[in-house]
Amino acid sequence: MSVLVTTVDGYHIFTSSGKHLTSLEGHRVACFTPGPGGTWFAIVDQHEIWQHGADGTWTPLAKCDADLTAIVAVGDTVFAGTSDARVLRVSEGRAVEPRPAFDAVPGRASWHAVGTSLQVRSMTATCDGGALLVNVHVGGIPRSVDGGATWVPTLDVDDDVHQVLAHPTRPEIVVAAASVGLCRSTDGGTSWSSTTDGMEMSYARGVAILGDEVLVTVSDGPWSERSAVFRASVDGGPVERVAGGLPEHLSGNIDTRCITSDGTKVALVDGAGEVWQSAAGVDGFARVAGGIRGVTGIAIA
Repeated sequence: MSVLVTTVDGYHIFTSSGKHLTSLEGHRVACFTPGPGGTWFAIVDQHEIWQHGADGTWTPLAKCDADLTAIVAVGDTVFAGTSDARVLRVSEGRAVEPRPAFDAVPGRASWHAVGTSLQVRSMTATCDGGALLVNVHVGGIPRSVDGGATWVPTLDVDDDVHQVLAHPTRPEIVVAAASVGLCRSTDGGTSWSSTTDGMEMSYARGVAILGDEVLVTVSDGPWSERSAVFRASVDGGPVERVAGGLPEHLSGNIDTRCITSDGTKVALVDGAGEVWQSAAGVDGFARVAGGIRGVTGIAIA
């Protein structure tokens, strides 16, 4: 088991035996996403989708002119989001096709840029493939149940969502991190509730799922110098702080895709490039590395 930290110059591999390896140097790597059969997908150099096979080799899968910002695999189908808030699908012939219905989501006219360009920030799909959810920054979470042929808006646009994530084994559970705090859905992303109760800070940027708990990273704003991690049941209920060896505050924001779990352990990277991993669950956190520059995300594989 290794912790993978993607950056604007390749990615770092921190193995369980203590080795520090690198791969894809010279390439901007982002959005590590699990695929079928133990494979992984990633966005490489902003315009390409690559697949990491079971044999450990990377293979270019598709290329397009658009700046890609997010990807998700729904079975054998790959969807991608763009920097101008569009959704694309990779066809069987590796052609990248637009999903034009996304351009006509009800309420799209009220979407607006904050901090960065109007863009797709993250994407997820329920574990049964029944729902595809797209986090637009800033534009809520449009949802499709027919492979992107039609879309329905969910969450208020100004809730300012930063990451959406579906449960890996429970299709009814979806969680999100937003400026309004922790958001949870128990009906596959159709409806949502949000809370900041119990949080020292409430501006949420990243989420991960550990069993039937959601972990959410929070700070006091987009330019915060400190952040913390909180936990709660995915089904609802109180929120409490995660300690387990972490410092009282981590540096900057723990951003979108910068906290992750494989269901047994948790890894995160903060705004200063400090990498932490738990020994089990949310206990026994230890610093794995520091000073990683140009971080775009983290994964456990």
